[in-house]
Amino acid sequence: MKLNRTVQRTIQILSYTAAHPEGVSLDELCEQFSLPKTSAYDILVTLVQEEMLSVKPGQKQLYQIGVFAYRIGMSYPDASDSLKLIGAALSDLAKEANRTAFFGRLSGKEVIYILKEVPENPIITTATIGSTAPLYCTSLGKTLLAFLPQEQSNALVSDMEIHPRTPYTLKDPEELSKDLEQIRLRGYALDFREYEEHMVCASAPVYQRNGSLEGAVSISGFYRAEDDYEKMGQLIRKRAAEISRLLGYQYS
Repeated sequence: MKLNRTVQRTIQILSYTAAHPEGVSLDELCEQFSLPKTSAYDILVTLVQEEMLSVKPGQKQLYQIGVFAYRIGMSYPDASDSLKLIGAALSDLAKEANRTAFFGRLSGKEVIYILKEVPENPIITTATIGSTAPLYCTSLGKTLLAFLPQEQSNALVSDMEIHPRTPYTLKDPEELSKDLEQIRLRGYALDFREYEEHMVCASAPVYQRNGSLEGAVSISGFYRAEDDYEKMGQLIRKRAAEISRLLGYQYS
């Protein structure tokens, strides 16, 4: 099957720009994707005209994701019956736990945040819908690694480059593998200040009707020494199982 090169480049530019909310320049895009300036500029002008990109005000011309791209992306959950069910359950979970709730899926070697629900008095979190984060230091990511088919999980871990984000981040694949064993045993993962030093997150897997991994749900909040994080983990495990049942999965 022959792929259209211009369309591929356009998607690459949109994806790269979405990952850099501060804005990207023409020169940066040309260097990143080995594009001639004339070709890149023509794509950028078209994307701006169609509101897929916008031009950031300032002396240096930088490009950011545009409003129409945002609208297209936000229509994704509405097009999926499973995501509608998960979204409703996440809303209830955020209220019950009084913490921000997320649903994420595997995206290459990262987790991508698909859904987000906040309680009445939300805690500010850096994760936003459509953003990605490492697998090895997020509760969502570690849940995905733990409950993916073993061969797929092992391949991801063995090929993983670990860059500690905080003093609490796991240091190497061996440490990560041991943590994944514990996650499988207890049924939930904890990001105990590993991604952001002031945050603790708990996550558990969600399954499709056929038993394959749909993704993972999590709850996030500020670290407090007095909090019961085992209780937090048991809550997310229970609610993730309920969501799986909503999707038609039958636990044996």
